[in-house]
Amino acid sequence: MNKITLLITALILNFSMAISQSCLPEGITFTTQEEIDNFQTDYPGCTAIEGFVTIRGYDEITNLNGLSVLTSVGGTLEFYSCAVLTSLSGLENLTYIGGHLEVYMWPSGTSVLTNLTGLNNLTTIGSGLNITNTDVLSSLTGLENVTTIGGFLQIAGNEALTNLSGLDNVTSIGGEIWIGENTALTDLSGLGNLTSVGGDFEIYESSLSSLNGLGKLNTIGGVLKINYSDHLTDLSGLGGLHSIGGNMEIYSNEALTSLSGLDSVAPASISEIYIRYNPLLSTCQVKSVCDYLAGPTGDITISDNATGCNSRQEVEDACAALSVDDIISGNEITFAPNPLTDQTVLRLNQVVHESIDICIFNTLGVCLKSWHFGNTSAVQTQFLLDMHGISSGIYFCRIKIGKETITKKIVKMN
Repeated sequence: MNKITLLITALILNFSMAISQSCLPEGITFTTQEEIDNFQTDYPGCTAIEGFVTIRGYDEITNLNGLSVLTSVGGTLEFYSCAVLTSLSGLENLTYIGGHLEVYMWPSGTSVLTNLTGLNNLTTIGSGLNITNTDVLSSLTGLENVTTIGGFLQIAGNEALTNLSGLDNVTSIGGEIWIGENTALTDLSGLGNLTSVGGDFEIYESSLSSLNGLGKLNTIGGVLKINYSDHLTDLSGLGGLHSIGGNMEIYSNEALTSLSGLDSVAPASISEIYIRYNPLLSTCQVKSVCDYLAGPTGDITISDNATGCNSRQEVEDACAALSVDDIISGNEITFAPNPLTDQTVLRLNQVVHESIDICIFNTLGVCLKSWHFGNTSAVQTQFLLDMHGISSGIYFCRIKIGKETITKKIVKMN
């Protein structure tokens, strides 16, 4: 009886080995539905393709059910111009891609794929994820089990992509990130667990209104580059970033007003600073930039921004002023507008019962204009400051309430 059992076990093992094997080291390209349907007949037992897999369907391939036996692809898995492929269902047994995963639909108008469902058991992408030029792809749902992308991440030219959900469990990307030209993408929700990027991180020609979604990103191994992103007003989504391994390049962002968000970047990790052509950018005196300017290790280019960040000297002056700021307990002080043209309103978040003295200083420490508010301050929380007659430039507003003072930077424009 035992011999019969052993014989049956051996037969089962041999049968399993016969039907589950590596194959196609040179890779394979599918261009018709018939080739997909006949895969298991043409390559019996082939479950682990050693080379690449290209699915170039045009208007031929409608489903991937014939590939349901695949567990791994050693090279790149590419979907190119699959005009009638509505789903990646059929790839549910795929767990490993050694090369790139590429969904590249060209020319425009050749895709009806709305998500990546079907890749739900994929855990490893060895060398890169490229999602480019899709027309109706609205999410990356289907990639939830991927935790590491060994190479690059490129998300570009996807007209309907509204978020990056599907990448929620990715903690590291080994190479570069390029994100741009995604006209419906307004933030980076979906990258909430990303902690490190091995190479450059570039955001370009984006419709992003914020960088929210990058709260855990700590390290960028290469250049941080943000350019031609005309809806970004600040970089606050990068508040957890502590290190970059290259240049800090911020240029040609039409709405950017502040570098807030880059405060915690270690200056020693920055190679060079390049900040240009941001017409509304007036606040550049974040700690990382100030500390780098105090002891630079590479080139510094700061120009063609708004007053306050229009030259290295302007930023250094603003950095110097930060060291004299005090805090008035319990009272938040803001200015609106700032930058200003002729007038601004100083606002307090609560009524004070002491006199208020205000003086506008230039960068040399000379008081150019002053105001005193006495008894009426007990019922006021707003104070109009008229700066007619003062030329455009960076100034420091010293506010004294009782025995406490605070200094705030203001920028006057023509």
